[in-house]
Amino acid sequence: MTKTTILYALLLTMCFKGYAQDSLGIFTELPPLNSSDTLPTKTIKKKFNLKKYFQNGYPSPKKAVTLAVIPGLGQIYNKDYWKLPIVYLSLAGVIYSIDYHSSRYEIFRRISDARNNPESIYENDLLSIPDAAITNARNTLDKRRQLSWLGLFGFYVISAGEAFVDAHLKDFNVNDDISFHPSLQTSAIATTTIGVSVKIKLYK
Repeated sequence: MTKTTILYALLLTMCFKGYAQDSLGIFTELPPLNSSDTLPTKTIKKKFNLKKYFQNGYPSPKKAVTLAVIPGLGQIYNKDYWKLPIVYLSLAGVIYSIDYHSSRYEIFRRISDARNNPESIYENDLLSIPDAAITNARNTLDKRRQLSWLGLFGFYVISAGEAFVDAHLKDFNVNDDISFHPSLQTSAIATTTIGVSVKIKLYK
């Protein structure tokens, strides 16, 4: 057997081993996975449910304050519907006060400016009023106008505070049972001590 025959035999043996391993899938390369071959995924959009928002974690003082940004919504969240007329009548009164004093202040301000400027012509029945009275009326209306704006801010603070406190007190025990149960307790430190203690349950 010559060297050439031995070399051919070794090459055939190696080729046979490579074919056998490839048939088992060891060296088979998988094609790359393209982005288009991926399975389509569905994006689930959660719809906002106002009813579930009201029910989850009820009563929540934080939600009550957040909803109180819209007048009356905090009271609706607390299910205090009888308070809505008070809320909206108070808001209407504050808005009316702002509009009334702002419009009157503008009239007296223009009259005062017209009297201080000789070139301006401002015809009005109030021109017969003395200058001191015009200035006094303008300053008074300006002060009331500013107080009306402060009243609007105070309305929001009181409305939100009331909604917060009411939601916080929903968990408190407000039943009609005010009975008490006396009990005797012994102390390991002093055996001759006499005392009275009162326990009040604030939660249900």
